[in-house]
Amino acid sequence: MKKEIKELIEISRFYGSDSRFVIAGGGNTSYKNAEKLWVKASGSSLSTITEEEFAVLDRAKLSLMSQKTYSNNPAEREEEVKNDLAEATINKGKRPSVETSMHNVINYAFVVHLHPTIVNGLMCAQNAEGDLKKLFGNRALYVEYTDPGYVLFKKVENSIIAYRTRYGEEPAVIWLQNHGIFVAGDTIEGVKALYAKILDTLSDNVILTLPAGVRATCPNTEIIIPGIRRILYNGSPKWLKVRKNELIKFYYDSIGHQSKIAKPFTPDAIVYCKSNYIFLNDEGPEAVLAQAAGVIPSFISNFGYQPKVLLIKEIGLVSVGDTEAQCDIILDVFEDAMKIAYLSESFGGAHPMTPSQIDFIDHWEVENYRRNVAG
Repeated sequence: MKKEIKELIEISRFYGSDSRFVIAGGGNTSYKNAEKLWVKASGSSLSTITEEEFAVLDRAKLSLMSQKTYSNNPAEREEEVKNDLAEATINKGKRPSVETSMHNVINYAFVVHLHPTIVNGLMCAQNAEGDLKKLFGNRALYVEYTDPGYVLFKKVENSIIAYRTRYGEEPAVIWLQNHGIFVAGDTIEGVKALYAKILDTLSDNVILTLPAGVRATCPNTEIIIPGIRRILYNGSPKWLKVRKNELIKFYYDSIGHQSKIAKPFTPDAIVYCKSNYIFLNDEGPEAVLAQAAGVIPSFISNFGYQPKVLLIKEIGLVSVGDTEAQCDIILDVFEDAMKIAYLSESFGGAHPMTPSQIDFIDHWEVENYRRNVAG
């Protein structure tokens, strides 16, 4: 194994094993030389990644994609892009990350794209761009939210070209609204040092400290959760898991606070939790189950799928999945969204995705593929 691939695996696992930076199959990493690019295969987990879980691409073929004109129809365009990525992939059968082209145009050997909670506290906030410039200077490269895929790649590529022209250097950090951050360097030590500086700066400027501490299980949980499972039953049993802590209490205690987490902040949230959630605010087993019996069938009729996330007053955050592991991921991802909403108050308040942005992710084949891999 090449020394650089060992280093790529090392830094991937370093960040992938820490939920402050990435959850489940989120994020991606790469290494490139003049001829080839190694990038995380779609749906793989950074925390356990091996050499075999990187797609290897021919950079000459990959670079041709930047010059092509694709269909104006979003679905057709992304299918064409997917096919060209497959054509550029040397180890056939590996599906490269949809963000591969962005990795290719950043002129550093190593690129690490993550979704750190504290970064998205800023990137998913109303004052994202303004506060970014205050904290990191006017050279900070900020890219407004754009639908992932080829359109985002071209926007990032054009932003990099403009940055090179203006400042005469390569940007090592790219901030993406409602998405995350790209950090690059020619060594993994350089990448780690940049990330550490970024996180320290953000931590020093967060006004509100996240509520901490686990809360005791409510005795009514043993009545309410089996009741909700019965309401959800459609011929195949579902796993339900409950999590309860001070942060979750902050949101289940207040309908006003719930409005701040009613819509997703990032594409990853949609992949794992979908884009609509149920909040049950009645108290007592009979009242909660009566509310659930009305709300859940209506939810399924309106959205065409069962809820993955329920927030129940006094009970906690409840995930619904096909497996126990899937439930754990849903809990982790939605609790992260709560943290993002809370941290965003330091930067002007929460800025969720728009309905059209959500709709694109909900129906994008690439994200449905990732969702299936995660499942």
